[in-house]
Amino acid sequence: MQRPIGLSILWILISCLSHAGLSAAAEEPFEYFSNPWNVVGLRDYDYGARISPTNVIHLADKRELRFLFGREAERLSRRQNKTVLEGWIPVVMFRADDDAVRYDFKYWATPLPSVKDWRKAFAWPTEGENFLIWTEVTVTNTETESAEAKLVAELVTSNNDSPITKTFTWELKPNEIATAVVRTPFMAVENPSAFDEEDAELWLQRTIGYWKDLMNSAARIEVPCRKATEALRAAHVCQLIAGDHGELHGGEGYSYDRFYIRDGAYQVMELEEAGFWDGAAKTIESYLRHQRPDGRFESQKHQLDANGQAPWALWQYWKITADRAFLERAYPKMLKAAEWTKQARRGAAADSPYAGLLPAAIADGEYLWDGKHHIVGYDFWNLRGILCTIDAARALGKTDKADELQKEADSYRAAIEAAWRKLGIPYFPPSWEKKGTHWGNTETLWPTPLFSPDDPRVAALIDEVRMRHGGGFLEGTIRWISGPDAKRPHGLPDAIHPYMGAYTTMSDLALGNDERVVEDFYWYLLHTSAANAFPEGIYFRTRTAWRDTIPHVTGASNYALMLRHMLIHESGDELHLLQAVPDWWLDEGREIRVERAPTHFGEVSLLVRGTKDGVEVKYDAPKRRTPIKVILRLPRSRPLIGKLEGVEIATRPDQKKRWDYPTVVDLYSTDHHH
Repeated sequence: MQRPIGLSILWILISCLSHAGLSAAAEEPFEYFSNPWNVVGLRDYDYGARISPTNVIHLADKRELRFLFGREAERLSRRQNKTVLEGWIPVVMFRADDDAVRYDFKYWATPLPSVKDWRKAFAWPTEGENFLIWTEVTVTNTETESAEAKLVAELVTSNNDSPITKTFTWELKPNEIATAVVRTPFMAVENPSAFDEEDAELWLQRTIGYWKDLMNSAARIEVPCRKATEALRAAHVCQLIAGDHGELHGGEGYSYDRFYIRDGAYQVMELEEAGFWDGAAKTIESYLRHQRPDGRFESQKHQLDANGQAPWALWQYWKITADRAFLERAYPKMLKAAEWTKQARRGAAADSPYAGLLPAAIADGEYLWDGKHHIVGYDFWNLRGILCTIDAARALGKTDKADELQKEADSYRAAIEAAWRKLGIPYFPPSWEKKGTHWGNTETLWPTPLFSPDDPRVAALIDEVRMRHGGGFLEGTIRWISGPDAKRPHGLPDAIHPYMGAYTTMSDLALGNDERVVEDFYWYLLHTSAANAFPEGIYFRTRTAWRDTIPHVTGASNYALMLRHMLIHESGDELHLLQAVPDWWLDEGREIRVERAPTHFGEVSLLVRGTKDGVEVKYDAPKRRTPIKVILRLPRSRPLIGKLEGVEIATRPDQKKRWDYPTVVDLYSTDHHH
């Protein structure tokens, strides 16, 4: 079907409008990655359609949908830079040019038009796992003379048969616009032509409407940086598409498409803090199903951190929901995990340097695969699990058990202190043997504090990973450096890991090191695709998300957590507002808006407006539980106008350097190794 249509959606530059006079529109947004994969799909379906860096749509059963455009039938390639609608709605867009003729592509996913209730089918696979992939191509002759235009769709099957093709041709008059629509079921069906007459514009508007309604039902966070706000919403969408029947997975359509306790703990926290309560309630049940008969929580074989991460995730769900009935149901499992830790840490002899610690085990995060190292992060997480279980026991009135567990936690902490004293270094290493790359050992103050903020080892570890580990932070994030092995005799010198670096950022946030946090935040945003997809690790010399693990769901969730806690941060029984934000977000005419944000104390709303004389703040306090303190941090140059009842003002120094998205793009683009 070929017919003229109206103007297509304008392409916009997805960026922060942070400099006066910076244009709001440009032909191409900044793209960090050389392999910017993306996904279109539906919430909680088992599958999503991955879109390759060359804009090939990967369907079920190794089928592929490819496009050729222009008079010479040129294949799409990396030259066509992908964005998404409004920076977050899962409608992938890009442009291709053949001289005067412009081809604007859109890919999106909807339920099959044959479903009985399309609204329900957007949110859950109510009538099976299949869905429809839409491709709409708007073809525009931009010149004053007539021009030929051509588009070819190729459906390539897995058995190497000749592609199934569909060809569109036009003779376009000056400034004439035409459209082509291709409708492709993700899974093969007997009669795919049954959908040929379905209205693309109707289903596009249904798609946009569904995602906007869903986002409007959640907590609202908007900051003066458009890139930051859109990336937050894109992070939410990433979680929801990657979920499979309520269980959060680490990725969609690649090797991480399964449940991980480690990743999922932060992912479910992101859903909780965003106010996606139905999704959080479904996925927290996955934790209750992943406990072994001996009490240990496990999703990755022979790795021991999950036994602390699962109790923390259960505790965190209770803290933010105040669901006592859930805690009563989860507590026995938390207690059983604590008992496993108690027995496991008694395996070493009293005169062993590892007395009172967990046994040696493999660790993929620390890149110690031989199972011969004692992993510091495993001890930290299991201690955190016990501490969360103590809090749960006290909340449920089980005082005797809480006291018993407290003695165990004190004993565990003493063993950690004794092991550290033998090391002769000022910080906590990845393993007690001082080998490996930094991972779980960096989670000292986050997501709950294990040590005092003024513990010198916390600051020493931050300095170690920022300044020295592998040469120090690169592109604002931590190096991920393995030890040498037969395949990689020099380790991995070219790898960085943004979401692993986020744990150090969150320690600095807890310490109030706002300028470090702001700088890290914008480097984190640099490491997104033009479509606001987040990676796992990165080979920075080739700008490659390793193993094509993009969009990466934990990378997305850690960004969302970082931004939320920059604005609203629980610190025990205290609530901190604007703990670490860029000074320029508080400039005259700027606005920060937080609405219905769930916290451990109940929902919070915050409206901050910058004026020439300072900042105006409207704060709606939580009603479920009153914090012992509410502290609002402001720079000296931006004082509070008026008073806020029940809120303390903490004045901090102005930041020395302005950090924003154009700044990191410029620094990156001019750096010598690029």
